[in-house]
Amino acid sequence: MKKNLIYFLMLLPALFLAPGCQKYEVGNPLPSTVADFSYSATNSSKAPCVVTFTNKSLNAKGYLWDFGNGQSSTEANPVVPFSTPGLFTVKLTCTAVNDVYYNQLIKTMVINIKDPNAGLTQVLYYTTRGPVNGGAHLVVLNDNAPVVQDFASVNLPRPYGITVDTAHSKVYVSDYSINTIYRFDADGTNPLKILDGAVAGQEICQSPEALMIVGNKLYWGSPGGIFRSDLDGKNPEVYNSAYEFPLDMQYDPKTNKVYLVNDKTDYTGGYFSLNFDGTGSAEPIPDIDGTAIEVNTETGKVYIAGYASAGTLMPDNGIYMSNLDGTSLSKIGDFGTKATWGIAIDNKRGKLFWSYKISNSNPDGKIIRANLDGSGPEDWLKGVSPHAMLAAWIKL
Repeated sequence: MKKNLIYFLMLLPALFLAPGCQKYEVGNPLPSTVADFSYSATNSSKAPCVVTFTNKSLNAKGYLWDFGNGQSSTEANPVVPFSTPGLFTVKLTCTAVNDVYYNQLIKTMVINIKDPNAGLTQVLYYTTRGPVNGGAHLVVLNDNAPVVQDFASVNLPRPYGITVDTAHSKVYVSDYSINTIYRFDADGTNPLKILDGAVAGQEICQSPEALMIVGNKLYWGSPGGIFRSDLDGKNPEVYNSAYEFPLDMQYDPKTNKVYLVNDKTDYTGGYFSLNFDGTGSAEPIPDIDGTAIEVNTETGKVYIAGYASAGTLMPDNGIYMSNLDGTSLSKIGDFGTKATWGIAIDNKRGKLFWSYKISNSNPDGKIIRANLDGSGPEDWLKGVSPHAMLAAWIKL
């Protein structure tokens, strides 16, 4: 019995290798289609931005994209603008080269277009004059009645310039009567005098009015042109001496241009534009007596507070609006008997603010709020003597 079992086991390999048992060849499988992509975005993925999609699909002969924002494309590597923040589900559907069961024809990915104002507060900053001293103030912009918060008190007899450094949460205020520029924290605390025309090495800070921040530099307008320094006031120098006395100015990052109004009390006036490198200077609206300017970078409109100047395109006191090139100029609002030094824009609510003064230093003025075309004006804040003004999103 034991010998029979051993004999049977020895025969097993032969049975399986018998001529009747064949080995089947399956060959190479057909290639599958696999949808895949990656993406990169400008502006650190903050709206508005442009997203470039890189197609990494395998063995596809056609593509259909759905970007989740109402746009679609059949391009292999589309470039798509995203104007608003949010989470967008991007879907890529590929056309297969072969109809096999292991195709993966669809790839979806959720992309995050960030809100550039996340964690920030929208604030209206403005300055005032008083019978003895002036000051700076802030109002958080929301849907409630305005609540004024005062900055720390410093010597500001005539604070006619204001700007904001949103990157570092700082506010700068210039006083042209005492040749100084102060820096505050965004909530109005910790004042620091960073420039003083009476200090050796800072003599070019004379009668500063217009203020703006571009990159890591502070710029101000004074008689003789535009000057600049580091954000802490160090290394003051001439930036552009082609303009007589810029009273207000603004930089537009979309066009890389500076827009300004020039004093006409002692000089020739005018609304100017120039490239940031100083080239391409133009005077779209000549000779006007503009005292404040605000550029709406979202709509391409410029607002100018025009002091009455006979023989110019702004013969009456008022708030004027035009295209950036000076065309389609129209008066859209009125101000008081004294010049207006402040205009600001709230694009979230579609509102325009400007100062209205009856006297220079008494609290008998107001801040007017209207629609962006000047319609529907209302007395938003009364009992003040408003001067320079700016709205910004900033971390308080």
